[in-house]
Order: sequence, then structure tokens, then C-alpha cells
Amino acid sequence: MTPFGFAMAGDPKNPVMPGCGACHPGGGGLEFDRDGKRYDARLQAEPQLAQSLDGDYFKSPWDKTGVVEADCFVCHLPGYNFKDRIKQLIMQNFKWASTSASGIAQVTGFVREGQTPAVQYNKRLFNEDGKIYLELSGPPPSENCTFCHSFSDMRKRGFSWNDRINHDVHNLKGMGCADCHWSIDQEHNFAKGDENVSTVRDDLDNTMKNCKQCHEQGFMGAPRPAHLSVRPNHLEKLACETCHIPTLHRAAAEGFDVTTGTLVNYPKLGATQVGANFDWKPRYARKHKDGKVWPVNNLLPTVYTNQDKDGIYYPLYAREIGKGYEKIKDKLKDKKPGRPELHTPEEIKLMLSALAETLKGNKRFQQIRPNYHKGGQIHSLNEKDEIVTAKDETWCGEGEGFNINHNVAPAKLALGANGCADCHSDEAHMFKGQIVTDIFGPDGKPTYISSGRLIGCQPWAYYVNQFHQTYLTPYVSIILLFLVFGLVLHYTGQGPKGADFTYEPGEILRFTLTERWTHLVRMIAFLLLTLTGYIFFYNNVTLLRMFFSSPSSAVIFHWVAGLIFLGASVVALAHWAKDARFADYDKEWLKKRGGYFGGKDVAVPAGRLNAGQKIFFWLTAGLSLLMGGTGILMIFKSSLPLTLNCLISTIHGFFAVIFVAAIIAHAYLGTIANPGTWRALVDGKVGRKWAQKHHSEWYKEVAEKEEKE
Repeated sequence: MTPFGFAMAGDPKNPVMPGCGACHPGGGGLEFDRDGKRYDARLQAEPQLAQSLDGDYFKSPWDKTGVVEADCFVCHLPGYNFKDRIKQLIMQNFKWASTSASGIAQVTGFVREGQTPAVQYNKRLFNEDGKIYLELSGPPPSENCTFCHSFSDMRKRGFSWNDRINHDVHNLKGMGCADCHWSIDQEHNFAKGDENVSTVRDDLDNTMKNCKQCHEQGFMGAPRPAHLSVRPNHLEKLACETCHIPTLHRAAAEGFDVTTGTLVNYPKLGATQVGANFDWKPRYARKHKDGKVWPVNNLLPTVYTNQDKDGIYYPLYAREIGKGYEKIKDKLKDKKPGRPELHTPEEIKLMLSALAETLKGNKRFQQIRPNYHKGGQIHSLNEKDEIVTAKDETWCGEGEGFNINHNVAPAKLALGANGCADCHSDEAHMFKGQIVTDIFGPDGKPTYISSGRLIGCQPWAYYVNQFHQTYLTPYVSIILLFLVFGLVLHYTGQGPKGADFTYEPGEILRFTLTERWTHLVRMIAFLLLTLTGYIFFYNNVTLLRMFFSSPSSAVIFHWVAGLIFLGASVVALAHWAKDARFADYDKEWLKKRGGYFGGKDVAVPAGRLNAGQKIFFWLTAGLSLLMGGTGILMIFKSSLPLTLNCLISTIHGFFAVIFVAAIIAHAYLGTIANPGTWRALVDGKVGRKWAQKHHSEWYKEVAEKEEKE
């Protein structure tokens, strides 16, 4: 494309869609050639240049069209007629485009049609001294920004500013484009974020404030969100836009195809056209620069390249592709006009063979080896003229997709506003959403992949986590209530054991001071873990506000309490492991169920720990190590794969419920079900009758030791 072709790009039959030159403000390469001379002035002096192969002048009548000077009005004039600018440029009225589109004058006649344009000035815009008066805007109005960005961004990401069906919370508050993107210097270097796909002016990346900076600083009155119901690690791994842009309401492009030699855009599947009123949810991808999950739209390309001798895949020009298509279009049957959608091996072979033939003698390449890129795969012909398919590891179709940053929803509509189920339910898009990976797969139908796999979560891990979200969390409270109810029934039916020993003086040392302190530390740490764990389990903001200043402080508190509990559990294991070894008389205790279901006077043998306590000891020892191990891993979860995080968080939550249930039962049996038992953990001593009744084998050992002494 020559500079002249760039300036006039567009369809003269439909001069509404801007071509290249319309969105370019002019000046630079649209005004001066490579030698720094104006095209029109130089061509008038050297008319033979139009017949030369000089790319700046080849078949370019600059002397008639004039040049496209820098048009400040495009951005700074409210009410600028951008559609008229498009028309004037397509019709080759270069030097008249600004005059007409700004409303300074009415221009009639088109150079493209062999006419000399005539100008009729709008005299009401001029003062008596001949000076023009226009009300210009310093920062450009948002409407002027959308002259260009509404077309390109609509295709890339479904974005449309100031749109009645695609609102943005900032837009609704009266903010405009310039509030975030206004020039950072006098050279018109606009502030920008960090686009995944585009590499335009990377030196200006992150020169505008991001969501966190604005809202933490209260910039322009931005509210400061507490995010009390959001896990801190979510804030570390998810971009703000991921939760706050849950749905787009105008169809972006799903992909494009250049098989015919013309770019054909495919709207989101189910939409009538790009820009149509259509609800769709973003694709999620990890951004390589910060590792966070971002909402994106990954345009799926169907393109052609030639792999040269250097191994590089060079894109074919539209005209080169079009020549190949012309040779086979009559052989393609049952295809929509303009949309060949090549997907079968036979169709692909037809096109690649045609390209191999039409590319012969092409001076751009030392080797002719055309390739068809589609759906993350490369299709090519081998020496036997057979289709060979390989995974596409080139730039074609890969990448992170176009960032979706606008159309931010209010907080009440953001993901998480209704709890964890917004992302973790069986119907939620975050993991179960179906994302198109090929607009027309091998059978001509779209192919899909689950959204979770794209962000690194294997399906099996998600279903494990789904158990946590769908069954474990909703029913835990009910299960624990039933447990408490069962214990109440047991107490009313069986009554307390050994009530007559409650006030018996303590004569035998049952637990040393170290053992009692170890138990006390474990008990306190467990209660603190239960409190914080409950807050996390149910995202209980009320308790969080009551006890902690922020979610992060609650997490750190949980970590510290967990590490203390784990350390105390290791000490407890060292203290009681010997006493917790099973003996033959434990079989009798188990056979009689400890006397808990057979009357309080049932005699059951037991050592220092009875069989039930031994089972509880080993159960809690295993649970302590399991919970400690998974808990330590979760401290470093930001460095772990998502699949592993889903697994360990589910394991941690599931066994936490079992642990709490076991502790409730243990507390019941150690207090009201066995009066006098709790005292042993306070002063360490028990009465002789209590010891003989509850731990007969241990009492014998104590009595024998006393006799020897």
C-alpha cells in the first residue's frame, strides 16, 4: 500500500467505515515524502514521478488531490463531521477534507470522479476582519475519540463508549476518555495502559493511572473499595476488570478469514453482525507481564503464510491470497457467498495447491511453501502433496487476546457480588464457560474449550473444587447442627458417666504441666483457626468487620494460628504417641463401645488413654499434619498452579469440617458426658475412683508404682 492508497483507503460505494487515512490525523507520511518534501509541490515540479516505481508517487495524483495536512479539528472540534471526512478522503479530496468536515465550508465535486472541488464558505463562522471563530475543546470530547475507536474497538473487544446498552460506570459518572488518557506532554503523547496485542508506543505503557491507583488514592473522587468479601489472593491473581466486566452487550468479532483475498469479520457466534445488540462473556487469559487473569477477546484468525528457507512464516498479501482463491472458488460447493470456510482436508488441499501454483516466481520468497493457519493449527502440503497438520506455534492465532478494559459494571453487578457462586457454581462462566477455539472446525462446526482450562485449571480439579462449592459449603452448618443434636440426644438418653466422682479429691497426677500447656495451646489455636476458617468458609463479612481490620489481616492471623497449632500438635505427638499405642484390652473397650451406649455402669478396660481417645488422638494427629501441610502450601498458593490450588483448597476445607466435628464430639465427651474429666486438664490430677472406673489398666500401673515406692 502506497501512502496515497493509505490516505484514500475505503469503499467508495459505502463511504461510512473509516479507512486507514480517516483515522490518521494527517501530517507526517500523509503530507511529506521520504525526503521531507510535500507530495503535491514535488509532483507538480516533477510530474514524471507518478509514472515511476517510487512508492511515494507511483500512480498517485497528489498534484490534483493535495495532501492530508494535520487536522487538529478531528480531535478538538465538537460536532466535527467525521463521516464527511471519510467520504472526502475516499473520494480523493485530500486537501478539502478538513475544511468540509469541520463545517467551515461546503465542498462539492470529487477528484476521484475527475472533478475540481468547489468551496462555499460558511460566512457565519467568520468575523468582519476575516478571522474564523470556532469553539475548540482542550481535552478532546469523548465523541471525537470514538470516531476511530468505536470502529476498531467494537471489532476487537465489543467496546462502545457512551452507549445506551453498553454502559460503563465511569461513563455514567460523567467521565470521558480524556480523564484517563489525556496527553502527558506537549507532543500529543497520550497516556495509555498496556495492551496485550498492540505494540504501538510501548514506551508509553502504563503512563495512565490503573484501577488500583485511582481507587486507592481516591483520584477524582473514586470510591475506595474495602473488598471485604474477596479473598486477598483473588486480588493478587485477578485483574480488577475480570470481576468488574462480567458481560459485554455489543458483539465483538469472533475472528476473521482472508481466504477470498478480502478480510471477512465473523461476529460473536449467535450475533447478526459486529456491533449488534448481543450479550457475551469474555475469554480469560493470563497476562504474561503480571501473571494475572484478564478478560480478553482473542480474535481467531484464518490466515495464510509462506514458510521461506529461513524457517520464518511470512504473511501473504491479500492480492496473493486472492489469486489462489480465484482458481478454486468454482470448485467450492455449498458455501455462503464470500465465506468459503475451508475446513475439510480436500478443501484445504485445493487452496494450498492453488497458492503453490500462483506463488511460483514470486520474488519475495526463495522457497514456496504455503501454509494455512486456523484454529491453532498449521496446515501445509508435504512432498507427496498430502495435507500435514501441526500445532500452530507461530504468532498466528496465539497470544493473549485484546484487553477488555471499558464497560465496567457497577459493584453490585460485578462477579462476587452474589458470593463465590458467581465464579464457582456449576453454571458460572469463569470455569465452565465454553470458549470458541475454531470458528469452523474439521466438521465445519465451531469447536470449544472450557474457560477454566484456558487459565490453567484441569477439568478434574475443577470438579473437585465444585464439590466444595456446591455441597460442602452449603451443608456444613446443617451437618454440624445434626451432630450437636445427636450429642444432645445421647446425653438425655444415656446421662453423664461417673457423676458420683465429680467432687472426688484429686490424688493421682494424670497430666504434667507441659502436657496441659500443650493441650491448652492447641485448644486456643484451634478455636482461633475455627473462627477465621468460618469467616473464609462462608465469606462472613460481619465477623470479619468485628474482629479484623481487613481480609489480609485475617489471613495472616489464620496463618500464624495454624503454624502455632501445627507446632503444638507435633509436641503433643511426642508426648502421647507412646500412650496412644493400641493394646489387646482396647478390643474389649471397642466391643462394648466404651460404655457410651450400654449404660454408665458398664465396666470397660482402658490404659492411660482409652481406645476412643487413642482413635481420636491418631485421627487428630493425621488431620493436624494434613491440615498443616495443605495450609502451608496455601500460604504460597500464588506461586502454585491453579489446578493444585483447587485440589489443596478442597482438601483443606473438607478435612477442616471433619476436624471441627471431631473436636465438638471430643469436647462433649471430655466435659458434660464425663464429669470430672475436664479437671485433669486444669490441675492435672484425678481421683482414685475416677481413675479406676475410667482407666482401670492405667490405674493398676499407677498403684503398682506407688507400692514399689
